[in-house]
Amino acid sequence: MSKIKNLMRHNNRGDSWPDKNFLEHLHEWDKTHPNESIYGPIVKYTWEVDGVMYERRNVGHDQLCVFPDEQGFIAFEEGWKPDNCLLLDAYGQERMRLTVPRHLTGGLVDPSYETGEAAFVNVSEPYKNPLTGVVGKFGVTAYVEGGKFYFELDYHTGEFLWCRQIRD
Repeated sequence: MSKIKNLMRHNNRGDSWPDKNFLEHLHEWDKTHPNESIYGPIVKYTWEVDGVMYERRNVGHDQLCVFPDEQGFIAFEEGWKPDNCLLLDAYGQERMRLTVPRHLTGGLVDPSYETGEAAFVNVSEPYKNPLTGVVGKFGVTAYVEGGKFYFELDYHTGEFLWCRQIRD
């Protein structure tokens, strides 16, 4: 299967930075631009698959991350809605939209309370499964009715496997 290479983030000033180690690049940019208050919003992403360049305009200021196997992306739309997480193929086409799986919160959040606030935030460092103690492989953070949760995700199928509440 084809893999994503050289994902770049492009800001509204024409600057671009590789996605790998982005925070390190951002820190360096801040040091070389001391009088500029902000790097600027990401307006597009570019990458390569099998020698062909692709681009995704970022009109909604989405956060785009490459899957660990480099065969697709996970994207988080800006805004507070329970289905703001997208799984994309290597070419940037939407495969599926995910909704916060309230039912996995195990009674910590009432699953029937469908009008309560919920939204995905970002890709998370893996947490331990509270039932098995085994560290997860890939997961996302979401806020559900004021609580912060880690959801283990099989990004190939879009299935959420388990969750745990995160306490800061």
